[in-house]
Amino acid sequence: MRSRYSAYVLGLVEYLVATTLPAQQAGLDRAAMAAWSAQSTWLGLEVESAEVLGGQPEHAFVTFTARWHDQAGDHQHRECSAFVQHDGRWYFIDPTVGLKAGRNDPCPCASGQKFKKCCASYVGS
Repeated sequence: MRSRYSAYVLGLVEYLVATTLPAQQAGLDRAAMAAWSAQSTWLGLEVESAEVLGGQPEHAFVTFTARWHDQAGDHQHRECSAFVQHDGRWYFIDPTVGLKAGRNDPCPCASGQKFKKCCASYVGS
């Protein structure tokens, strides 16, 4: 989570894309991400908790609050984000980008498991 926040601070949109679940990357709005990054003054990140849930693949939840300032004023956003580990890397499961997978389809995280047994519960499907 800290690296993704830092990427927003530095305008590293391609890093943000690369650390999002590969099955969701095509659905990201790169221009909007770049604009938000550039038009904001980033004021801080507080990671409140990180819970690795285990399993194969491993999943985790990170609860954080990000603060920023833009032309509309000061803002903060609190979220509990889901992540999945694949091939030794952690990927953000973006709740704003749908996953086109049925319950019995292979999981988009490439775990080899059915979606319902892997990431479905982390994306609210």
